[in-house]
Amino acid sequence: MSPFQSISLDFKPVQKPTTQADFTYRIISTTISIVDSGKGSRSVTNDIEAVLRKIECWHQGSIAGFKIMYRDENGVWDGVRWDGRHPVFFALGETDEGKAMGELRGTEVEQGD
Repeated sequence: MSPFQSISLDFKPVQKPTTQADFTYRIISTTISIVDSGKGSRSVTNDIEAVLRKIECWHQGSIAGFKIMYRDENGVWDGVRWDGRHPVFFALGETDEGKAMGELRGTEVEQGD
């Protein structure tokens, strides 16, 4: 095989997103609920961009069209809009997950400008 017909492959490992927050999450239909375990060096609130990118990695696709809520280290559920680049927080202010989910489902998902 001549040098012009050869193929070169580079098998460098792809870096997966890392987070400093420790969390669990659940996807149901087009909603995502994230729970901060409180065991990380940062809260989900303070590490939200990395948390969302890690969920996208595990989900193997964009979650920009999903309605997303998270329970913070104080047990309060709030929402976050994600356009794939920037998170925008909004208040749900609920301690009951069912009430928070009902309120979240009543909100409109806003895509990036």
